[in-house]
Amino acid sequence: MKVFDRNKERSGHLSSTMLWCYLLISTGILLRLFFFFYNRSLWMDEVYLSSSLIKMNFQELATQTLDYQQKAPIGVLWIVKLLVNLWGTNEMVLRLFPLLCGIVSLFVFLPVVKYFLRPMGVIVAIGILALAPPLIFHSVEIKQYATELLATILLFYLYIRYKDKNTIPALFLWGFWIAVIIWFSYSALFIFAGMMTGLGCKYLIRRNWNTMFRLMIPVCLGLFSFLLNYVLFTHRHAESKWIVYWFDFYHNFMPFPPLNRGDLQWYPAALYHLIDYPLGLTWKFYTGNSALLKMIFKFPWIPIFCLFYGLWLFYKERRDFLILLFPFLFVFLASALKLYPLNERFWVFISPLLIIFIARAADESSLFAAGYKLRNLVPVLLLAGPLYGSLFFLIHPDEFIIHKRSFEREALSFVDSRFRPGDIVYVYWNNLPGYRFYHNTHPYKFTAMEGKDYRLVSTSYPDYLTHLGEDFNSFKGKKRVWLIYNDFYHTDIGDKIDQPAWYYLKDKNPTDRLLTYFSNLGENTPVYNSFDIKVVLVTLKPH
Repeated sequence: MKVFDRNKERSGHLSSTMLWCYLLISTGILLRLFFFFYNRSLWMDEVYLSSSLIKMNFQELATQTLDYQQKAPIGVLWIVKLLVNLWGTNEMVLRLFPLLCGIVSLFVFLPVVKYFLRPMGVIVAIGILALAPPLIFHSVEIKQYATELLATILLFYLYIRYKDKNTIPALFLWGFWIAVIIWFSYSALFIFAGMMTGLGCKYLIRRNWNTMFRLMIPVCLGLFSFLLNYVLFTHRHAESKWIVYWFDFYHNFMPFPPLNRGDLQWYPAALYHLIDYPLGLTWKFYTGNSALLKMIFKFPWIPIFCLFYGLWLFYKERRDFLILLFPFLFVFLASALKLYPLNERFWVFISPLLIIFIARAADESSLFAAGYKLRNLVPVLLLAGPLYGSLFFLIHPDEFIIHKRSFEREALSFVDSRFRPGDIVYVYWNNLPGYRFYHNTHPYKFTAMEGKDYRLVSTSYPDYLTHLGEDFNSFKGKKRVWLIYNDFYHTDIGDKIDQPAWYYLKDKNPTDRLLTYFSNLGENTPVYNSFDIKVVLVTLKPH
């Protein structure tokens, strides 16, 4: 008769779990390093923020409004500015701090998920965080979203470490670290407030008055830090009317209460999109036209089921349900009040909690099939989407999160390598942010003529062209004009949507009419074509 050593079996199971976790963490680090060193051109959102980082000093970043109505926590701005001062203004330096945050997140997330989940759930949770393409992307993007992701994970790590410590020094230390994190993440307020509200409710239900009273130490320290940060810095970046208008136009705020069919449709649509971005759990390997197969393979049935099943499991177990639930309630409240939009990057900070819910269900499903070959089926199916996505983008890095991709640097370098004496480079107004950034950070042979935006002083397109003629007078005496324009972003910060109407005609690209006009000036030759940036070489007619 064979006797099993349960302790040995458990030890072997845990060792296997940790082996898989460190393998996934290593893979996640390598993926982030690959895209970091791939060093793609800054896309428009990165350009907007980086424009302030390269020209403002520490005091100006703290006291002045950032260019292009941008906003970022002062801690992030100062850390990135320090790196820029040390090592220069190239893209990799600007993206270094988000990269470090993304890598640290992988390691800190491990003890967090080990607290909430059993071994299989731990593997699934680490796998999603390590492999999800959108989360990889934000680790190599010069924006604050990777820092906000790390802030959420750190707040839960601190919760696990200090929740059972009732001594005054420990509670002060907990509050101190919360206070520091708030200076690096706006969204940390949702996690902090939700976590403390959940803990307060837990102690209130149990009538644990002494512990509840002592909880006020980290609460007050965190609240004081937030108020100080807001008064000194954040109030300058409060949501502008235009930003609210823009997000509201595109239905990025949660409609509550829902008043019509469109409002009701917002909820399943938002759920579907967050499973895809930022969690990366949709399957994208089916590219056929069959409606049935699309429904089967592209709709995230399993992740959505796991999300709600995991939520129900935490509710049933009671232990940490309120701690995980209340951050969502605060986020939804802020969105309903049109204070926080909910789409793509704005879900990134709370994605660790979504991952924990999904992984909890995967953990439970593996127990149902214990002893059978199918026990790993749900975990494998969950990780198939992000794994496939990461492998695809490794093979096709130019398509990595394509709607957040730009070829600005490549286009300008293309023109620079072919620029001749006597040429003139004309940058259309819709591409000026990208051109200005790279002109200030790269030694190009040319200084472009910056096209003015005459839309608001024009009454029609012919009138608009008349105003543009003032720019085009500079072409006299030149043989060739390099026209550089952005064919993806047709608006500017502060614009009303699709206004003026004469410029944004239905089903007609605004830049097409510009090219028609340039064809009257000479022979147009498209010489550079990318996802966003286009270059046309115009050989001018002799006068």
